[in-house]
Amino acid sequence: MTTHASPAISVCIVCRNEADKLAVCLPSVAWADEVVLMDLSSEDGSAAIAVRFGARVVHRAPVPVVEKVRNEVAAYARNDWILAIDPDERVSPGLAAELARVAGRIDIDAVMIPRRNVDFGFEPSHWMHRFEPQLRMYRRSTVRFPEEPNAPPSVPVDRVYRVPPRDDLALVHDRNRNVAEVLDRVLRYAPAQGQWMAEHGPPFTARRMLSVLGGAAYHQFLLARPWRDGVPGIFRAAVLMAFKTYVWLAFWQLSGSPRTAADDRCVRHIGALFEIPRFALRTLRAPWWLARRARALSGRCFSMQRSVHGGSGRGLPRA
Repeated sequence: MTTHASPAISVCIVCRNEADKLAVCLPSVAWADEVVLMDLSSEDGSAAIAVRFGARVVHRAPVPVVEKVRNEVAAYARNDWILAIDPDERVSPGLAAELARVAGRIDIDAVMIPRRNVDFGFEPSHWMHRFEPQLRMYRRSTVRFPEEPNAPPSVPVDRVYRVPPRDDLALVHDRNRNVAEVLDRVLRYAPAQGQWMAEHGPPFTARRMLSVLGGAAYHQFLLARPWRDGVPGIFRAAVLMAFKTYVWLAFWQLSGSPRTAADDRCVRHIGALFEIPRFALRTLRAPWWLARRARALSGRCFSMQRSVHGGSGRGLPRA
């Protein structure tokens, strides 16, 4: 590993109407050489708060997703090392020290940072959400962000440094504080990601959709063990799974809402798998159901006999 004196780091943030989040985010990056904030026509005083914390503010017309302007805001920075964060994220003191240290390395072009996602005020216990890797610090001269929503830059593996997955080295992300923020993220990102898939990816097929959504369900509801985090864990898994579903719904609609015989067959084959446990459950319930029907039939026969013999049971044949 080769190092030299740690160069300066520019923090780049894109914001629209997130004044309350900036009040927490900006103090966590006060250590940086400079902070550049691109304000997307905010109406809540976000720009004024950024100036108060010493950030340099540039203004731009709104865009639905931040990936559209990651490179644009980085172009305003004075330094080659860029740390890209969002207003709902904050840099822990340990991470700040680690980034300042690795910025002195000349054998790397990017830094993968563990991000700790906080949903509805609760932190996850499983590593998949507690230390989600995010490529967020990079050399502007060699790395560019793609405009694809939620897509990381492409950097050779041997040129990436991975920050150890520890709480004291994490980028804390207040991802979903309430239902309104969940819906806002879905409304902005699902159509944008679906549009990108329709324009740049393979065509929509039910097989691809079910493969991706099935994998997401496995990761969120089984691998991540959300029940260990109680109700917040279940809601976290449900929200993330729902987002994936909305992306594929948008992709399908933007592809012209196709319905093909091949897609129908694929869906029916998957549905047939669900018929197996349903049939097994009905088979297991059969003895109980037959016993219940037998009791009901016996009760009706007894009632009929009582009515025939006067309703009191008198006159019935003795055993």
